Amino acid sequence: MLKIIRDRFFKEDDIEATPVPVVDKPALDFLSDREILDYRSYCNHGSETDEPLTLQGFSGNARAAIVNENPVFTFSGNASVYQVRFKLPRSFHGNGLHLRFRLSDWEKLNYIGVGYTFEGSYRHVKIVNAARGQWVDFTIGHNDLAFGIQNDWETPAACDLEEIKLYFKGQPKAEGSTLEIERLTCWHESEAPTAWLTEGFAREPLSEALCDSLYAYMEKCFKDVPAQANDYLQKGVCPLYGNIGLDWDWQQTLPDELSAVGTYRFSWHSLHPAIILMLHARNEGSVAPLFPAREFISNWLERSYFNADEDRKFAWYDHGTAERLLAFLLIWDIGVRQQFEHRFMVRLRSAIFKHAQLLASEMFYASHQASRYHNHAWFQDMALLATSLAMPDFPCSERWQTLALSRLTDQLDTLIVRDNGYAVFVENSIGYHQGVQRLIAFAGELAQQSSHDTTIPTVAEELLKFSDFLRYPDNRSPAQGDTFRRANPDLETVRNSKNYPTTSATILPTAGYAIIKGNHAQTAYMLTMFATSLCKTHKHQDNLSFTLFMDGIEWLIDPSFYSHEYVKPVQSFLRGAYSHNNPVIGDVPYSIEPGHARLSGDVIENSFSLNGSHDAFENTLIKRSINGYLDRLQLDISDEIHATLTDKPMFSLFHCGDGTQVTKSQEGVEIRHPASNYRITIASNCPCTIVTGWNDDQLVKGISGVGFMQQIDTSMVAFEMKNATTAQFTITAHHN
Repeated sequence: MLKIIRDRFFKEDDIEATPVPVVDKPALDFLSDREILDYRSYCNHGSETDEPLTLQGFSGNARAAIVNENPVFTFSGNASVYQVRFKLPRSFHGNGLHLRFRLSDWEKLNYIGVGYTFEGSYRHVKIVNAARGQWVDFTIGHNDLAFGIQNDWETPAACDLEEIKLYFKGQPKAEGSTLEIERLTCWHESEAPTAWLTEGFAREPLSEALCDSLYAYMEKCFKDVPAQANDYLQKGVCPLYGNIGLDWDWQQTLPDELSAVGTYRFSWHSLHPAIILMLHARNEGSVAPLFPAREFISNWLERSYFNADEDRKFAWYDHGTAERLLAFLLIWDIGVRQQFEHRFMVRLRSAIFKHAQLLASEMFYASHQASRYHNHAWFQDMALLATSLAMPDFPCSERWQTLALSRLTDQLDTLIVRDNGYAVFVENSIGYHQGVQRLIAFAGELAQQSSHDTTIPTVAEELLKFSDFLRYPDNRSPAQGDTFRRANPDLETVRNSKNYPTTSATILPTAGYAIIKGNHAQTAYMLTMFATSLCKTHKHQDNLSFTLFMDGIEWLIDPSFYSHEYVKPVQSFLRGAYSHNNPVIGDVPYSIEPGHARLSGDVIENSFSLNGSHDAFENTLIKRSINGYLDRLQLDISDEIHATLTDKPMFSLFHCGDGTQVTKSQEGVEIRHPASNYRITIASNCPCTIVTGWNDDQLVKGISGVGFMQQIDTSMVAFEMKNATTAQFTITAHHN
């Protein structure tokens, strides 16, 4: 398919004249991105050219009925595979399908196959995260990227369509699950490039507002642009996301280590190297970085767009495709202003169009994720919205804009909890919260540049409010979930914090956070307790865990994570229960599915109480209460483990921050840090063991992540709970 794209777009002597579209039928808005030669549409409440959509041609293992003039199919039972077939009254010679449908909820739906049968084969694509309870306009054509990705880049010629087939793999609800169809359309589009895309188009730069928004957003994503750009310009070190630089032999097509880590491949195919160079060019007012930026993009187009890339997963990863489209928009603006040649610009314009068409497709929406509601979908909506603003001459731009804003609003309604004046991202990670907060702020700016009213800017402000609130006095944040952790400072870099002007105890039971900001003597302390349980994305086994910061030091930490290769030993440990400040029971399965954790609390004058419980460990109930004061650091903690298996090891763990020295005392342990004038003690009625560093043979370990693919030794204090129905702990701060 990709070779066909290249040949048809850029070998002019091979391009046949574009057939003349039909003029005797009204244009269909959902086909505005296509050069339609002919179509046939079945609908009971459309135009006069529509043919009736009756049950006569339908078959399959579902109950069928006409409801409000639409065919409705009800699936039930335990068949696991369901089909709906529609035999066309007469064949249609075409190369694409449209289906306007609405699904009710399913107990589980692995995917929907949408396609047609031809000479005994089923040509189709799979939708893995179809919307529920919403009308969806789904189109798929032989020349679409969406079709090519799932069909090994084949592009069949137009053929006689006789039977449309929908294939469902999943489990309906006990009461039944439904499919409602409003319109079904077969169409034939020109296989040659549409004229408005490749011929006589105006070269318009991006608006100043859009350009400023794009660059401002990228500046927040890439923190060390000058160093990374100069390393490439002067040493040939390939710049990637996360301040990563890969050595790159000048004789090699790709950096040697590119395939070693999935995140490297994601960043490469997202064209982050080109983005970093374009940022550097803008900041320095220099054109020199634009030459390699353009080269990165031109080479990617040739190697991975006009030809099939072997790394299909990351070349066409949902999140990466969206970020790459933003890189295309930036280089388009640069190309217009710098008067790049026609060949490059038409190749780029075609790629922009095809990428946006792919992002708009229901088949590609959050297609690599377990759920439709995921931050990767936000990136897709944002990139589609930006493209609609950047390319207003595309006939489909207004439709894409409406679709992007509608889907993004639906995402926010599902993945953002608005609790006590804050908007909180439910994906269990303050790092991702901060990332999507930047994204939604960016989307809010784009929405304001569109023709639509939206609440997105307001939500962005509330997300920022929570980001700022969940920060220690030295501007670090707890490394909750899949969040990179910043190491403790040393004596030379520590920022000893003064008292909070106003102390506070904020409890967000719906979102699952408790944030205590108190004072002790002449310094501030911050306690954060987690019971996030609204979704499993980026979730660690950290229910009822907490972190403790005081006097510039994070004394009790969340250990962060290492990378997204979750099954590897270090990554698996850092995500697991045995790396967090929480009660644990050994060798018992732990579920990160939603709904297992609860958190509540009270604030009375200068004291607070937090109460949490969870049943994430199989057949086990964990309870924890924390009582304390806003004018001094004294925490009284009570932990309970109620388990059916009483012969398992049971501990309450306290993960001490890097740089601390932990020693046993008569009552428990004492924790010191050379950069603080204070020490922390933990007294308990349980015996304890202190473990430092990694040991393969030990269940309890002491390590923390401190950035991407980086770790540091720490100390873990394990208080044995097996013989204690309730374990008691008192955490107190003392001046040295």
